[in-house]
Amino acid sequence: MKIIYISHWRFPSEKAFSPFAMKTCEGFADQGMEVELWIPRRRNPRYRNKDPFAYYGVRKNFIVRRLPVMDFMGVSSGRIGFAFLLATFNVSVALYMLIRGMGRREVFYFHDIRDALLPFLLARNSFFEIHDFYRTGVGWINRRLLSGARGLVVTNQIKITALRRDFGIPPDRMLHQPNAVDVKRFALLTSKKEARDTLNLPQDKIIVLYAGHLYGWKGVDTLLAAHQCLNPGIIIYFNGGTDEDIERFRTKVPKSGAENVVIAGRRPYGETPMWMRGADVLVLPNTARHQASLTDTSPLKLFEYMASGSPIVASDLPSVRDIVDERMVWFFEPDNPGGLCAAIHACLADPEESEKKAARAREHAENFTWEKRSRAIADFVKKRYD
Repeated sequence: MKIIYISHWRFPSEKAFSPFAMKTCEGFADQGMEVELWIPRRRNPRYRNKDPFAYYGVRKNFIVRRLPVMDFMGVSSGRIGFAFLLATFNVSVALYMLIRGMGRREVFYFHDIRDALLPFLLARNSFFEIHDFYRTGVGWINRRLLSGARGLVVTNQIKITALRRDFGIPPDRMLHQPNAVDVKRFALLTSKKEARDTLNLPQDKIIVLYAGHLYGWKGVDTLLAAHQCLNPGIIIYFNGGTDEDIERFRTKVPKSGAENVVIAGRRPYGETPMWMRGADVLVLPNTARHQASLTDTSPLKLFEYMASGSPIVASDLPSVRDIVDERMVWFFEPDNPGGLCAAIHACLADPEESEKKAARAREHAENFTWEKRSRAIADFVKKRYD
């Protein structure tokens, strides 16, 4: 069976430079499928000469094809630039399918429903991953795509309920499959002291770490505001973000009174597990004010936090509780800096309980490996394939 994984945001893209598509394709190939990953040919110089297989430590058991697009994201990174990228990628995928005479026997696996607007008309066997639940004014488009797909891979139970309610999708056409993590990569045996020595982090401070993008719905403003009520000796590190978002976030940091805040910026991909190992507390501060955070997401960062074995403080959201509970993390009320401070202090004040929670989370992470996820999806696709 040949499967074509299609994604407009994956390698090489500054906005979402993620291992997700690469790891999924590697897993599909491990299940005996012939795999191709189709992505836009982006102009981002940051990743121009980087090999995505080497960058993510993924085996070259599938083919990556970069299709031509009109990429204005470097000039207009807002809606206009994105619209051009998305529209031309749809056209490029559809034309490539026609040129190669594809669409009848192959499986087309779309990471984002918007990538399928044109290709869907040519593809007999279409499968969608449902990460974001798009509610648009042009509802008939969503209904046509979702109802015509062979199957939907849905990342949390909340969206499964919504898909049944809003679009009448029967349960047998949906597979609940949360996001995943490379457990071996994040479950380091390195001690906290060794990790801090490696990263040149202070040994005499308590480190609270946020690792991820700096988008508003990620709740980073709540964590930043929490710096005012943290006990002395606690430092918050913010790792990640695009260049533009990092600079924008820096302007929010008070010029005085924020000595316990460090904007570390984008760090090399290979450093991430070491940072998590060196931290005392890992924070997932997602907001409840955005639908993407409240119900739609299945946070990749949460799975990485879990696998690291370090204590976790997380927003009490339905999307987060879809993965973990109080036995694994310390919860706090979303968008409440004082509540976040209290949760961090409670976590630090009871190291024995925090260690137990972290151990349970680490054990739970074993249920969400890329290998298990790819196997479940491959079995689902084979069952639904016509």
